[in-house]
Amino acid sequence: MLYFDDVKVPWDRVFIVDDIAMCQKQFHATPAHVYQNYQAMIRLSVKLRFLIGIAHRTAETNGISGFPQVKEMLGQLAAEVSMVEAFVVAMETKGTQRGAYYVPDRAMLYSAQVLTQQLYSKVINTLRELAGGGMIMLPSSVKDFANPELARLIGKTQQSPAASATEKVKFYKLAWDAVGSEFASRHSQYEMFFAGATFVTKGHAFRTYDWMKSAALLDKMLSSYDLADEVSTSTAPAASPRAVA
Repeated sequence: MLYFDDVKVPWDRVFIVDDIAMCQKQFHATPAHVYQNYQAMIRLSVKLRFLIGIAHRTAETNGISGFPQVKEMLGQLAAEVSMVEAFVVAMETKGTQRGAYYVPDRAMLYSAQVLTQQLYSKVINTLRELAGGGMIMLPSSVKDFANPELARLIGKTQQSPAASATEKVKFYKLAWDAVGSEFASRHSQYEMFFAGATFVTKGHAFRTYDWMKSAALLDKMLSSYDLADEVSTSTAPAASPRAVA
């Protein structure tokens, strides 16, 4: 956030002044809000792809990638990240032309925001489960490798079935930066709230969903039969066996 206590803004750069209603409309009565959040979902899809890359490498480093329960966890992550990528494709596919500009679909965008606010922390927790204590049972500094005695101990205690001690420490330091550090904690908070509180994003999803289309489908089903006909059919006397014969 930037706060200017005393600043000169040339009038030819001013779009709105003393009009709160118009200031609010500049986001939702125009494609502005869609554009700024569409690119955010592209960013998030790439970020999640990076994170599940860490998840897969963690399983390989720990020698557990062949365990059925680990495959299940990785498969769940793969499906969830693919869902986010599918939302981006859906935004583009269902978009509309507005003059010279192509605008991604609002409903798909806001649906993606609602679900990814819940998803990010879930992905991070899965990474924590896969890593166990591996991400914190590490040398305190890269300088430890410069000490021959400490380097020898690191070599004995940090190796894994799939990586040397140096490779494992290098990878887990990166994983910790992405999952457990102060930097990572800020990212988790950001992904939960950059689009607004959850009631805000859910409100956008409610406002932009095509409820009429769902209602039309329901009404079509209801109009396919008549209650009076159903009642008369069910209460009609059954034919006698002799009459049937």
